[in-house]
Amino acid sequence: MTQFTKDQAEQLLQPCATCAECPMFSNFEGTRNRGWCSAFSHIARSYHPRTNSCELAIKEYQQKNPVEVAVTLCSHELDIDEDGAIFPKEERVISFFVEKVTRKAVNLAFQAHQHEFPGFYILDYHRCFPDAEF
Repeated sequence: MTQFTKDQAEQLLQPCATCAECPMFSNFEGTRNRGWCSAFSHIARSYHPRTNSCELAIKEYQQKNPVEVAVTLCSHELDIDEDGAIFPKEERVISFFVEKVTRKAVNLAFQAHQHEFPGFYILDYHRCFPDAEF
């Protein structure tokens, strides 16, 4: 039997990660808190805690399926319009694949292409959604 001391009882419980935050979980958006788990190919509850098996499946999925990122590049050369506003002289949008959509991953991936774009820097980046309608 476990006894709690006064110090242990005051510690707050930390919420654990659940299926709802998992990138491989597709919520059915119903009232029953259910969705499809692509990691294990079955129905799961959104409040189910993520296990070590889940984390390994997510890591394997992310390594197999890199994410396409659109990157906006701007030149270091500046131009001035008739109103006196300063803006980059040239702007380009390129795309490439990364494991995660983070600044570090995008910068590392851009280093391989940097010789193709001398004098440019990354202004912005975002995940590409090829099926998106505008």
